[in-house]
Amino acid sequence: MVLYPYQQRVRNHILQGKSVILQAPTGAGKTRAALAPFIEGFFDQPDSTPRKCLYVTPMRVLANQFYAEYRALADSYCRRHGRHLDVRIQTGEQPDDRRFEGDLIFCTIDQFLSSYLVMPYSLPYRLANLNAGAIAGSYLVFDEFHLFDSEAALPTILHALPTLSRLAPVMLMTATFSIHMLKSLTSFLPNAEIVTLTRDEITAIDCRGEQSPRQRYWTAVDQPLCADAVLQRHQRSSLVICNTVTRARALYRELKQKVGQDTELLLLHSQFLPDDRRRIEGELQRRIGVNANRTCANVIVVATQAIEVGVDISAEVLHTELAPPASLIQRAGRCARYPGEKGEVIVYRVEKYAPYAFEADELLKQEMDTAWQWLHKCKGEIFDFTREQELVNTVSAPRDKQVIDGLNADRFNRSNYIHICQQGNRCGASRLLVRDVDSRLVLIHPNPDQLLDSPYDAIGLNIPVYSLRAMVQEWLQRSVTAPWRVKRLYERQSDDRAESRQMVYHWVDVQDTKELGETAILVVHPVLAGYSEREGFLPDTGDLPFVSSLPSATMRIERALQPLQVENYTEHIQRVLQAFSELALPELRYAAPALERAANWPEGSVIQAAWLACLLHDVGKLSSAWQQWAHAYQQAINQPVAAHVALAHTAFDRQNPLHVQAQQQVSAKIPRPRHASEGALACAQMITEALGNQRCLTKATITAIARHHAPFVNDCQPFQLVPNADHILACTVQHIPSALRQHIKVNLLCKQSNGNQIQEFGNWITTPRDQFGWMAYTLLVRALRRADQRGTELGRGAL
Repeated sequence: MVLYPYQQRVRNHILQGKSVILQAPTGAGKTRAALAPFIEGFFDQPDSTPRKCLYVTPMRVLANQFYAEYRALADSYCRRHGRHLDVRIQTGEQPDDRRFEGDLIFCTIDQFLSSYLVMPYSLPYRLANLNAGAIAGSYLVFDEFHLFDSEAALPTILHALPTLSRLAPVMLMTATFSIHMLKSLTSFLPNAEIVTLTRDEITAIDCRGEQSPRQRYWTAVDQPLCADAVLQRHQRSSLVICNTVTRARALYRELKQKVGQDTELLLLHSQFLPDDRRRIEGELQRRIGVNANRTCANVIVVATQAIEVGVDISAEVLHTELAPPASLIQRAGRCARYPGEKGEVIVYRVEKYAPYAFEADELLKQEMDTAWQWLHKCKGEIFDFTREQELVNTVSAPRDKQVIDGLNADRFNRSNYIHICQQGNRCGASRLLVRDVDSRLVLIHPNPDQLLDSPYDAIGLNIPVYSLRAMVQEWLQRSVTAPWRVKRLYERQSDDRAESRQMVYHWVDVQDTKELGETAILVVHPVLAGYSEREGFLPDTGDLPFVSSLPSATMRIERALQPLQVENYTEHIQRVLQAFSELALPELRYAAPALERAANWPEGSVIQAAWLACLLHDVGKLSSAWQQWAHAYQQAINQPVAAHVALAHTAFDRQNPLHVQAQQQVSAKIPRPRHASEGALACAQMITEALGNQRCLTKATITAIARHHAPFVNDCQPFQLVPNADHILACTVQHIPSALRQHIKVNLLCKQSNGNQIQEFGNWITTPRDQFGWMAYTLLVRALRRADQRGTELGRGAL
């Protein structure tokens, strides 16, 4: 399919390495404009364009639609190019790529930002630093940028963009930027090109050949949205959009009592399980989708913001509660969507402004009131894209200016909050940084201990915290008999120095809504809440059949907790280096050189650092204390290993009582020592020499090794390596590229620490204030952890 002229302009900019700020009408093909250059570069220019694209959306439904479309296209790309484009999705309800391992990943803003902040919602604490490295060097696309919360998500994104855009292009897209916002964004993306459409381009896209353009008549009504108002205007297809799930559910139930038998009634919101959501979206497509016979429809759809972007349907009449102008325009895009159609958009006043505003003086409340007044004066007018922009520029521009002024004034404080969060202090981070997308996984189960093997994998609903507070308060107060009401997951984080592969989870009774900030997962007793395939999550209705469950063991996050086989040191290092070459190195092929250019580091230095991290990551296990513990444990499980063999892993199956008992007994006599920070310190001078005394990159490498188990460790314990540690290490050096091998001086290995080294170890740790060092650390620790995990899996298969 030939690109529209504006899509061609976007393509040219992106392939030249420039960032783009795109403003185009709904339905104009923004997604294709964003992805066409990535796909072309992926297949035709693999060495000079990003290997990974993160397509970030404000809503799950948008990610779902694009994922389905481009996953289907991936097969045709494979046939044409002979290479596979791995298309994946990562949202709260469909967490199919928790580690960001795909080539083209559609994800929601909460998944992106939480990973950037080193607190990924999709992963347990011990894996917190795994995903941030997938962001650096990736082509980043932010769709419907105007929908990101201006007080939380938006400032965090704009903090990240100046640095990230130096490695790879960034694209910001919307239909509804004000002129002021459009121009102001260039201060955060200095190399960005602004792409807009001419009136002739818009008309050509709207008409798509010789058809007449679509027409939408807008009306503002000074009354709340109700079932009678919907039924009075209903003919063939009506779409009703409420601002909250609670309102949508109530209106659906009201309509259900009044609608005729011949009219189909559907409900769609964010609190459905993925299979039910897909089923409902499929029903919508069949009734009022692009290929449906819409003239024969008789359907009323009640929905929330979950439908205002990404769902390709067209209704005759849109009833919508008052929302910010950008959201109203997006909602209108589901009415008379296709060329030649005519439709009516009716906007109703609201008493409560959630989820957009919660306080009387909030800017968004003022903007919504001003929007209604503006629309009321324009009653019955046809709105084309130009008229929609007048609405945005008149109503939203003042708030946009205040937002940008506030962002500029608060840059220093915001940066501090972000840096504190990235270093492991999560207190208040989600509220400050990702407020409007801050959600919790809610499970339903009478005996939640059955889910503790892998609670992050349990099937449940992602509920926004602002909604959840009221639900939890009501659950705690409801007059009902239950053995317990609400529990939160407690995830043992030790003191962030533990290097155990096994997380320890348990449930804690919730006593107050303030505890929601202390957990990622809640479970509610099924006598209090339930789930319906027609209405979704029902916080007010219990004793329903649904209970949360776990997927099969092979599909769980905690796959690293599968049984271990005993493995000697040199074989493990060889397997990790092999895994790095096959799995992690391809992901660095673009990102590493891009970082070197941005930071003005020597060519090939980041890849060298990655090889070093993988080669040296377990040197700390060559300590006398670690080897003593490992051999004692093997003896205790009746699988002794010759004393001269240096071990990297012991045999361990957490389902085997003998192994669990032996581990406890041996550790009581010989405390299991740490190894990650200790190995990093032992190799610090070797790494410094091998990397040519590049302090910044050296620190990043040492930090990656120190944190390849515990993601925020800052300290080191005293150690003494076994006498032949240098010989063992020398045996592993042969497995790295010869160009790097010659720079490794094993004689610089520190075999025993001293007090000053231990005390000053924190000076080797990279912090986010060193922007390029931090990005190097995220790339390196991701590569190391992925290679280490895969190498360990190879070790299991070798026996």
